Amino acid sequence: MLKSALYIVPTPIGNLEDITLRAINVLKSATLIAAEDTRHSKILLDHLGIAGVKLISCHDHNEDERASIIIDEVKAGGIVALISDAGSPLINDPGYRVVSHCAKEGVDVVPLPGPCALITALEGAALPTDKFMFQGFFPVKEKELEETLRKLSCVDYTAVFYETPRRILATMEMVAKILPEHPVSLCRELTKTFESFYRMKAKEVPEFLKADSDRTRGEFVVAIGSLPQEGGEIDENVEEALKLLIKDTKVKLACQALSLVCDVKRNDLYSLALRLKEDHDL
Repeated sequence: MLKSALYIVPTPIGNLEDITLRAINVLKSATLIAAEDTRHSKILLDHLGIAGVKLISCHDHNEDERASIIIDEVKAGGIVALISDAGSPLINDPGYRVVSHCAKEGVDVVPLPGPCALITALEGAALPTDKFMFQGFFPVKEKELEETLRKLSCVDYTAVFYETPRRILATMEMVAKILPEHPVSLCRELTKTFESFYRMKAKEVPEFLKADSDRTRGEFVVAIGSLPQEGGEIDENVEEALKLLIKDTKVKLACQALSLVCDVKRNDLYSLALRLKEDHDL
């Protein structure tokens, strides 16, 4: 017998067999299901043979309003299941504000493990997974995208993004331009019939995608690996940034600030700054 609570229920990201037994039990026991898109979720519920349960929408534009309905349902002894269109709710999907409201009201929140495109991609990307950063979708605006990518030139973790088929080629052209030697894994159509993993250097990706239009179809998770910074070696993009900063900023302050955003040791930056000032008369 399930306790009265809000249950965060992951749903398949492609293959319907990936739903867990526990998730099915919660959905069958629910007195209310809050779904990102009720029409989309009804397909899954019909597949599972779940009918007759009250179904309401809960998306980015109505979360605050729906939260009060969910809280009232749980406080009245009900069981509420929160689901998104695919994967784990809250992971680049709606749900955060609902959970936040429930926590403030003392309503139990029970998260279930299950399908998640981010984790599935990392498992197959063949890149280090001991340290990674998920940043949602790549920025749409070119300037913001460029700034985001430049920050990755000197990090020591795997960066993970989502991208749409419409934008994947343009985005990867920018990645190739700014991070040409970085290892990249394009994880396409995860758990679906045409699931693919494309692993290569960033500079090789644009031509690879152009060679076959099928390679740009479907939803993507893009993992960008880091480059080793051996022996205090500092990426050329970081060096250029430091050169600009020390023109108008005190060396110590410039190194401290750049160290925070680029994950390079402050002492290494300071030594480089002194050499730059001497070599370029800054």
